[in-house]
Amino acid sequence: MRQVLPRARGLLGRPAVLATVLLLAGGGSALVLVPLFGVPGFELGLALAIAVGLLGGGTGIAAAAQERRILTGALPRPARAEASALPGTAVGRALGASVLLNLGVLVPPFVCALLFARFRTACDPFELAGFYPLLTLPSALLASSAGVFLGFATARPRGAAGLYALLLLASLVVTVQPIVFGPQVFAFNVFLGHLPGPLYDEALQMTAALGWFRVETLLWACAFVGLALALLDVRTGRLALKGARVGGLGLVALCAVGIGMLEARAPQLGLRMTDAYLAEELGGVRETEHFVLHYPRGKAREDVDRMARDLEFRYAQTKRFLGVAPTERVRVWLYRSEDEKQRLVGAGRTQYAKPWRTELHIQDKPFPHSTLHHELAHVMAGPAGSGFFRVTTRLGVWPLMGLIEGIAVAADDPVQGELTLHQWAAGMRRQGIAPDMRDIMGPRGFYQSAPARAYTVAGSFLRYLADTYGADRLRTVYAHADFDAAYGRPLGELVTEWERTLDALPLDDSTLARAFARFRAGSLFSRACAREVARLSESAREALASDPQDALERYQRAAALQPEEPSFQLGQAAALDALERPADAAGVLDSLAEQVKDRPALAAEVAMARADVALHLDNVDASRAFLTAALALDAGPEVTRTAQVKLAALESPSRRAPIEAYFRAPHEELRLLLLDRALLISPQDPWLRYLLGRRLHQVGAPALAAEQLQRALSDTGLPEAIRREAIRLKIEAGYLAGDCGAVRHEVGALPDYGAAFRASATEWRERCDFEQTTFRGPLVPRQAFR
Repeated sequence: MRQVLPRARGLLGRPAVLATVLLLAGGGSALVLVPLFGVPGFELGLALAIAVGLLGGGTGIAAAAQERRILTGALPRPARAEASALPGTAVGRALGASVLLNLGVLVPPFVCALLFARFRTACDPFELAGFYPLLTLPSALLASSAGVFLGFATARPRGAAGLYALLLLASLVVTVQPIVFGPQVFAFNVFLGHLPGPLYDEALQMTAALGWFRVETLLWACAFVGLALALLDVRTGRLALKGARVGGLGLVALCAVGIGMLEARAPQLGLRMTDAYLAEELGGVRETEHFVLHYPRGKAREDVDRMARDLEFRYAQTKRFLGVAPTERVRVWLYRSEDEKQRLVGAGRTQYAKPWRTELHIQDKPFPHSTLHHELAHVMAGPAGSGFFRVTTRLGVWPLMGLIEGIAVAADDPVQGELTLHQWAAGMRRQGIAPDMRDIMGPRGFYQSAPARAYTVAGSFLRYLADTYGADRLRTVYAHADFDAAYGRPLGELVTEWERTLDALPLDDSTLARAFARFRAGSLFSRACAREVARLSESAREALASDPQDALERYQRAAALQPEEPSFQLGQAAALDALERPADAAGVLDSLAEQVKDRPALAAEVAMARADVALHLDNVDASRAFLTAALALDAGPEVTRTAQVKLAALESPSRRAPIEAYFRAPHEELRLLLLDRALLISPQDPWLRYLLGRRLHQVGAPALAAEQLQRALSDTGLPEAIRREAIRLKIEAGYLAGDCGAVRHEVGALPDYGAAFRASATEWRERCDFEQTTFRGPLVPRQAFR
């Protein structure tokens, strides 16, 4: 160290090195003012890893050049710097000076972020702090060792800098290759750090794969040091093959063996993914006319058959909407869970497609799969896209996510909560929370908006263009986002036309309130302590059933960080109720009710929770009053139905126990048993018939469900919201039971429940028609003893 410090001071006397140090330390410190960078976590660590990986090699090159001058007696050289006749010492001193500077520049950003998080935010400075050293330190060490090696290898620093740039470029090629040509979306780069996957996976955690990757980074650093030790000629300060030292070459060989072992097991360790390993991990394969489906080993045959038919149906739907389709088969990778998908390809909650590979990646969900249509649309829009990646780009490079995601939402045209895509977009506009479409269609606006808002308005806009002007023009604009060329009119005029159409849609107060409730959350960059809160809320949900005290503490912390988000206080109340502290839960909900009293959808949700707590306190009258209040707020069909069912439970002692079990019982068998026993006492009760039919439908007994739902509908005393849901379930159950005659009958006699309900119901009839044509009939479930 006595010889390293003078060398480090000498390096700081070089203008280029001083500028690099100031840029890294000062620029990194200034990043704390940017959202998400104000804590020493993943974002700050990634930014500094990239910066030190790009620029840190320069200090190594300068350190080697300086050491050469010391070894040869040339000027300038640091005061009190002594030359060594030992190659190991010379390399160690140059490397030490570079490492000292590269590690030193990482300290100010870390300290600034700690102080900023501690004194300017409520965030926990150490929640994700482990990411910072894990991302930055190995990159800094590798940059120094590679820079020192190249500095000794070349006569001039400029030449070494050029070689370092080529080394960075080669590492990028190695990083990008499995993302472009393989199934994964995560990235590992030994110089620049790690990207775990899509931005929408908010709850990050350090994984074993990240640890193995950083071990490989250190092995590369040791390999560069070993090469310098083996080849350095202390007389000239240059590397020479003649007289290479065995010790240094042995170190290189050991590092090469380690790197080779890691690379050989890269898929198993999570460092890289291949199609072959992924197919083996999932285990199941089914081919159809247009698809190759890779599914989890052990998935029931009937479920695979259903999935195969669903794929072909969605293919026909999407081709009809877009007017194009890929010429090759589409590969579908279906994962067991979020955790498996995150481990294998790097996207947990996020479903994704790769149009240039004609494939999509989704996790298993109940039929009909909620995101299959959307992801398939990405792939099927590929022939209309541009460039290698078959999507909309600006100048062939920058992807325009507004058009890319918008066309998938438009093709899907989802009905959610008995509202159409256009109704949701119109509700956002009238609440003043809809992003400007002119920005969304640009290169940056989509990323700056909350995902749910951006997806919905972009999809509504492109669906409007498709329905109004046809698919041909939509495909034209999808290639390069040239609205003038596709429509003969600028984007602004088309947006204004769409906005007027939305503004003319009749919407009631309930729809507006629901739109605000659904889209209230802002983007990741606008929420306080977003990464920490995501981890807290996810772990609290997981702990609620097994450890409500732990869940309570996590919800309390999340509510303190984001007090404007009511879901965390609702979580607190649920945890307190589970801890047999209903009075405390009532206090939390009383305070929350005052906070959300001007937001009907949220107020109704709080009223429902208050009703449950009141019932736990044996205050039936209060529970009834809260349920009645929730109904009066008209917050949407889900809340309305739940409130009506719970009120019905309070009206009849024979209903109360089975209905409470319906909502609270931990096991499905117990719910079914109590409903069945209650029907022995009250065989004509339509509420119990409806709930039993709903539950049978959810557990995969569609024929039995249809029978119970029909008996419930034969009673005219059920409210309209319950009847509407019973009809929807009965249509779906008819299809799942293979009774397309019943489906056609129900859809043909459908009451006027609005455009969204009719669209959703009609799709089941379309499935029946498609399967009759394509598969010569619907899929009939196998029965026991058949």
